[in-house]
Amino acid sequence: MIYIRSIAYTTLMFISFLVLAPMALLPSFIVGERHRWQIAQAWASVNLYLSKKICGLTYTISGLENMPEEKCVVFVKHSSVYEIFIMLRYFSPSSWVGKYELMYVPIFRGVFKKFKLIPVKRGQGFSETERVRNEGRERLESGNWIIIFPEGTRMEYNKSKRYGLSGSILAKETGAKVLPVSHNAGKLWKRRGLLKHPGNIDFIIGVPFETSGLTLAEINAVGKKWIDNNVVL
Repeated sequence: MIYIRSIAYTTLMFISFLVLAPMALLPSFIVGERHRWQIAQAWASVNLYLSKKICGLTYTISGLENMPEEKCVVFVKHSSVYEIFIMLRYFSPSSWVGKYELMYVPIFRGVFKKFKLIPVKRGQGFSETERVRNEGRERLESGNWIIIFPEGTRMEYNKSKRYGLSGSILAKETGAKVLPVSHNAGKLWKRRGLLKHPGNIDFIIGVPFETSGLTLAEINAVGKKWIDNNVVL
């Protein structure tokens, strides 16, 4: 039954994307930026509803009071698609740092451009760090959250690896705070495979911390320690 429910939901997830994405990609004189983000949030809300009704996935979120008024750099683990729905629901407008390979898919290329996402080529080192720094600064100044998966790839919810430096460089050079977000979405929605298991996913928004006076390694260490220590196992 879980298998059937998972297939049904996954099919509807893709259908919802194919229906709403073209609306969000309409020219700006038809769909302005505010309405574009409303469409993105609607897509997230639809999928949170469908995953609950079909797969039995629910969530709780705590720490909303910790979200600062001034937009900042958000560190969050990437382990499934579910956290993308949550981040869209609560952190909009936002600019996401994502893998450049998605730009080869026409509809994703349009999404990257219209939503001012920041594509990076993994393994390119300095040049891509510069891209995040320059484009990220511009996005912060325009009032967007910067969403970064600091491990650079999908990870098991209870595992971690060394953080990249682009997020900490951006935060330090702009004076922006870093807001850590912890979750265990990968416990029920595995990073690989089709099955979505029923249950509750816990999201915790930490207290944003200042980066002045910290080295890049220390910024990463503070964010990583908080996220790793606050995963609900």
